[in-house]
Amino acid sequence: MQILPASWQAAARSKRLDIHSRIPKKWLLSDFDLEKAERQRNLTGTFIESFLDDDEKNIIAQDSVSLTEKIKSRQYTAVAVTQAFCKTAAIAQQINNCLHEIMFDFAMHTATELDQHLAESGTVKGPLHGLPVSLKDQFHVKGYDTTMGYVGWIGTYEGSKDPLKVHQTESQVVKELFFRVEALRE
Repeated sequence: MQILPASWQAAARSKRLDIHSRIPKKWLLSDFDLEKAERQRNLTGTFIESFLDDDEKNIIAQDSVSLTEKIKSRQYTAVAVTQAFCKTAAIAQQINNCLHEIMFDFAMHTATELDQHLAESGTVKGPLHGLPVSLKDQFHVKGYDTTMGYVGWIGTYEGSKDPLKVHQTESQVVKELFFRVEALRE
C-alpha cells in the first residue's frame, strides 16, 4: 500500500507521478510535443493521430464489432489492438491528465494470453475477445486505487484504511469482465 504524503497537494502530485511512471518510455511525448499540444484547440483526430503509425490509426478508427471480427479472423491480433488503444490513451494522458489509473501491463499480458488461446484452439473467448476496455473510476479493481477523483481516497477503500479492503476488493462488473480472462489461465 502506498504511504500518502502529508498534504493533499503532495498526495495528488505523488499519484500523478505514479501514473506517469506506468507509461512506457517509447510512448512519452517530448517537451516540444507537449508545448505544441498546449497550443491546440482540438487534441483529437489528426493531432493525436500524428503520434501513431498507420496500423495504429487504422485500428483506433474501427468500431468494436469490426475490431472483434478482425481479431477473430486474425486480421488483427489482440496485442496489436490493445497496444494501439493503450498508446493512444497514454498520449491523451500526457496531454490532459485524463486517466486515474493505468493498467497497460495487465492489458498487454491479457491480450497476449488471448492471442495464444486463439492460436492454439482456433476459437475466441466470447464476443469481446481481444477488445480493450476502459473502466470508470467507480469500479474497484483489485490492486488499484478507486478514488472517483477524491484525493483523500488515494491508497484507501472509499476513505477507509482497512487493510482487508484497500486494494483487495473488486466490483461485480470487474469480476465478470476478468472472469473470462481468468478462465484462460485454468
